[in-house]
Amino acid sequence: MPEPLINATIDLHAERIDRETWVRLIAARRGYRLMPKQNADADGYQRMMCPAEAGKAQCPIKPRTMGRGIHLPSPLSTRSPAQRARPRSAASAPIYFRLRNSVEGYNGYAKSPLTEGIEAAGSRRIRRIAAQTILLAFQLAHADRRKIKKWLETRALGAERPLRRTHHRRKIKEPGTWTPTGHLSSAA
Repeated sequence: MPEPLINATIDLHAERIDRETWVRLIAARRGYRLMPKQNADADGYQRMMCPAEAGKAQCPIKPRTMGRGIHLPSPLSTRSPAQRARPRSAASAPIYFRLRNSVEGYNGYAKSPLTEGIEAAGSRRIRRIAAQTILLAFQLAHADRRKIKKWLETRALGAERPLRRTHHRRKIKEPGTWTPTGHLSSAA
């Protein structure tokens, strides 16, 4: 087990880490638990095997277990495989979230049912994951092409003025037009 996982409780009592970090570190220990090798005998004794031998972790002592997959915990790394990437500092947080919003926005753009509709696998009527992947790649390429074309339409060519970007905003109605005539009290 990596040192931060071993010393999690010690670090909590020494106030080197907060409770939320401690809970995350304790949860990351799951991958390093001993696994039962057989059922308990009549006296209650049960043989156990190391998690690397059980295929639940990687261990440098057992080289054949190394490189089995990035999803398996390894004592060489302190990061849990399920841990989400987070901004490294408070200064980088706005950049991280801006980029994440950009990615999520593009996902919504490509999932639009009026255009590519990548979310609906039924629109790709073909079996097997390889064929689905290829068709999905074509759909994403088409979404990219649409996005680039729309951007190029707003660029200035030569000495021309740039075109204005289209806004899909609804026109705001005057407050008096929201209800039928005669149902609003006059301001007088």
